[in-house]
Amino acid sequence: MTRATFFGLEIGKTGLTMSQLGLDVTAHNIANVDTKGYTRQRIVSTAYDPFTTIGRALPVDQARVGGGVHVMIHDQIRSAYLDRRYRTENTSNAYWQQRVESLSYLESYFDNVNEETSLNYALANFFRAMKVLAEDPVEGAPRTLLQTAGKDMVQQMNLVYEGLIDLQDIQNTAVTVTVERINRIADEIALLNKEIYGFEVTGYVANDLRDKRNVLLDELSSLADIEYRDYPDGKGNTKFEVSMGGKVLVDHVDTWRLGVMEVPNPIPELAASGEAPVWQVVWMKEGAGGGLEPDPANPLALKGGELKAYIDMRDGDGVGSNPKGIPYYIEMLNNLARALVQEINAVHAQGWTDHPVSGSNTGIVFFEDLGAGTLTYLYEDPDNPALITGAVYTVDQEVLKNITAGNIRLSDEIEENAYNIACSSSRIVKHGESQQLQRGNNENMNALYALFLKKDIALGTVATGGISIGSFDGYVTSIRFDVGNLLDNCIKTADNCNTLTVAAENQRLAVAGVSLDEEMTNLIKYQHAYNGAARVITAMDDALDRLINGTGRVGL
Repeated sequence: MTRATFFGLEIGKTGLTMSQLGLDVTAHNIANVDTKGYTRQRIVSTAYDPFTTIGRALPVDQARVGGGVHVMIHDQIRSAYLDRRYRTENTSNAYWQQRVESLSYLESYFDNVNEETSLNYALANFFRAMKVLAEDPVEGAPRTLLQTAGKDMVQQMNLVYEGLIDLQDIQNTAVTVTVERINRIADEIALLNKEIYGFEVTGYVANDLRDKRNVLLDELSSLADIEYRDYPDGKGNTKFEVSMGGKVLVDHVDTWRLGVMEVPNPIPELAASGEAPVWQVVWMKEGAGGGLEPDPANPLALKGGELKAYIDMRDGDGVGSNPKGIPYYIEMLNNLARALVQEINAVHAQGWTDHPVSGSNTGIVFFEDLGAGTLTYLYEDPDNPALITGAVYTVDQEVLKNITAGNIRLSDEIEENAYNIACSSSRIVKHGESQQLQRGNNENMNALYALFLKKDIALGTVATGGISIGSFDGYVTSIRFDVGNLLDNCIKTADNCNTLTVAAENQRLAVAGVSLDEEMTNLIKYQHAYNGAARVITAMDDALDRLINGTGRVGL
């Protein structure tokens, strides 16, 4: 069998080249051991076939020697399945983690840790002041105590209401910020798609550019649920597509942008007044005058991610399959305010005041009702309007809905003078015939205090879709427990999702992560291979030197 004289040098050179590339790849892996999203790279080598096809059919003693080694591929060690699993878990995990964060903040408004700033304490203190006044309905100090306790209670309700409105505004702002992040990431992915495509048409794999794109996909999966795929371009190469909510977000180098448009606030009283509209996330479309504008017919449909968590907390009214969010708990607070107005005004209006100047009057309401209540006066003699014996207070449930935890306040009469608090069940007469003098009693105040123990308070009726309050203290406690239970369930779900996400990430890192021990082993392997290939070249050089310089010199 014949062979080229310098063929051995070529074989040694291929070994040298392969070992050099192996050292370079290993060094690159070690240098990026702490780089976020970096995927371990490797080279796959194969032997050069002998430089003839006939040699494959020759007998063994006439077989051709191979041509050395060459690198078949330089690729990443990455699992597409683990990537998809991680991103699916990451979407769910991001949703529940953000929901826990928002609910934790919401719970602080109903927390009973600091009793003096809790709704339960303010409500109990209000009724406690009634009991004190019932024990001494004549003096001014107990009246002032009840007046102050009433102010503190409505102020606490106002503060909680305003705090929840502010929290809703924070969630609304987060929606717009997240939409901007999604659009930015989409633009960056499209740019990377262009660079990857331009590089890979040459036949090489853009490993580091793909790593950058994978980092962006990880980030995008935490914001919303996504789908992605490679698809052929018809020229032997592939392009990349990302979808969100069932619609294409990135089609290779083209992007479809998301935008926001104002819609009425999900809180009924704000929607009715046109105040504080919120942002609905929609796909953008090309406007009639050029440029992009929101498309109301194409809202973004989401199943998970931070963006959905913000929207659910901002809009959740707990109706049907809707999750419980800020509107749900604001409505519970509003129902408490309406029940206070309905129940306390009805009893208080029946009683008689002890005003030192205007005298004793009935039909005075304790809370401002915004026109929801109607007073019907009772007369000892229907022909003599001066002989009022009492008053009956009835409520229009539709008008009562105008009362909220944000606008509940004491009536002007109670705000102006504590002696307008009606403690007595009969008119108080301080001047006149001795047999007509009447200092009053505490019966009406006892009736007011009894409301604290009332267990069957309701708004409306079953026929009109009424709402059962139960007792005042029990209803406030139920709000706090409802928030706490919801938060506890979300924490448990978030912990489970986090465990699955971490497990998926660990599995992914086990495959794609850089192991310094393994890389050090490869470093030694390629170093010895390099030395061996160099030694082959040296041996071939020595043999050729002997052949070239020693031929024809026998006997000299």
